[in-house]
Amino acid sequence: MIDFDKPVWNSREDLFINKPEVSGLYEGQDKIYQYAYPDSDYPILRLPFDIFDEKGDVLPNGMYMIALDSERKYLLFIQSGSLKARVPVANYSEKMSQDKDFIERERLASQYQKYSNNGRQRKAKKYLKELEIYDKRVRTKMSATIDTSLKDVYILNYETAFQKAFAIIPVY
Repeated sequence: MIDFDKPVWNSREDLFINKPEVSGLYEGQDKIYQYAYPDSDYPILRLPFDIFDEKGDVLPNGMYMIALDSERKYLLFIQSGSLKARVPVANYSEKMSQDKDFIERERLASQYQKYSNNGRQRKAKKYLKELEIYDKRVRTKMSATIDTSLKDVYILNYETAFQKAFAIIPVY
């Protein structure tokens, strides 16, 4: 007598002897996802004009990443990975943790922890994906603009999901 193990079919993939292979693009490689979110955690400023300082040095027009230094005293102009200029911060503020976005992230993180600790990996993966999507969405909430409406100064505004700062650049 030949004894076969009775197969358990929980999903479509269990029916196949050899698992089907996915061909083509993997998740996240489609152009919609590939270009949807920035690679950098810093906002990009498109500077349409040159900025001169009191010594006559120039910051040429172009595209710059605007970053806040670790002590939150300077806004840094970074181009191609090198520091081009720094401007002292005039005002800095952080958003409170009671922000509705922060509360939503904490809810997703707690749900993920709850299901991963209970051994329910499929449910935990669902919340992990939502958490990753949320983090990408939060990272896109950043901007850097320069205001030229005043005659004597430029005002550089820097804003991310949790930080806000502005700097005053005198016109020479």
